[in-house]
Amino acid sequence: MRQFTLGKIADHVGGVIEGGDEGLTISGLRPIDHARAGDIVVLGKRRDVRTLELTPAAAGVVGEGIERAQKPVIRVREPRFALARLLELFYAQARVVTGIDPRAVVAPQARIGRDVNIAAGAHIALGVEIGDRVDIYPGAYLGEGVRVGDDSVLFANVSVYPGTVIGKRVRIHSGAVIGSDGFGFTPGPSGEWYKIPQVGGVEIGDDVEVGANTTIDRATMMVTRIGRGTKIDNQVQIAHNVETGEHVCIVAQSGVAGSARIGDRAILAAGAGVLDHVTVGKGAIVGSRASAHRDVPAGETVIGTPAIPGPTFVKAYSLIPRLPEYRKKLKALEERCARLEAELSSHRRDG
Repeated sequence: MRQFTLGKIADHVGGVIEGGDEGLTISGLRPIDHARAGDIVVLGKRRDVRTLELTPAAAGVVGEGIERAQKPVIRVREPRFALARLLELFYAQARVVTGIDPRAVVAPQARIGRDVNIAAGAHIALGVEIGDRVDIYPGAYLGEGVRVGDDSVLFANVSVYPGTVIGKRVRIHSGAVIGSDGFGFTPGPSGEWYKIPQVGGVEIGDDVEVGANTTIDRATMMVTRIGRGTKIDNQVQIAHNVETGEHVCIVAQSGVAGSARIGDRAILAAGAGVLDHVTVGKGAIVGSRASAHRDVPAGETVIGTPAIPGPTFVKAYSLIPRLPEYRKKLKALEERCARLEAELSSHRRDG
């Protein structure tokens, strides 16, 4: 691990040093419970400041509103963003260009950019275009006419079906399948399922990340489109004709059905579902395990199955533990009403 001065680290994360010498040498970055002498740690909670004093760490990174420690700290606006920058600083490894392994299959007509790595067992088909500084790991398959932009990485056993377009600086993790047929079938004359040919494609914008074993289906006729900067976790299903905006976040095991639209910076939490033709608005959040069965307005958070607005869900859910009590009260009220009605009927007859 490389060494940096506290001043260099503060400049890198855009923070301000408090209570320390900018020339202090920092030799590592680790979690607070594994810190060693000379390390810097990122403190996410107030109680971590007290813990910092008990560790051998040399310094910490704290957010706004957290009190100073006795040890030097760098104060930043967003500690988690600072952590990402520090991981880049301490752990970044220089890219090594090894070229095309002779055990890879590369069609003669494929166009390969500069400083490209293609590992053993990869298969590059006819008409493929690969930009500069692309890394393709073992067992990856790029079908006919696939285009991959500069500085992208396709990890082991990624399958990219013909005609797919992948932007620049895209990372696709192992086992992902891009451009497989959408799930399109219609009942035939005798009731059998008749396949609807899926003749569209997939376009993935710049700076997208696709998790392991995620599937993005090709469109029926046009394009399934993943917007710039979108981050997709592992084991996610994106169906045919879906379009996401920019910087969308889709967490593990979520599913987006055909022709759904996901707005810019929307979030689908773990296991969320979006039904076909539903629109999730800009900046909206579909909660974990929620099912968006109708359009979600921009900026709204929905929870539950079927999904309802977050504040409504919280109020309704808070009533569940009290339902047995309410049931008893309701039964008592029903019995009381029955007695009163009987007494009223008796008075009317007597009168």
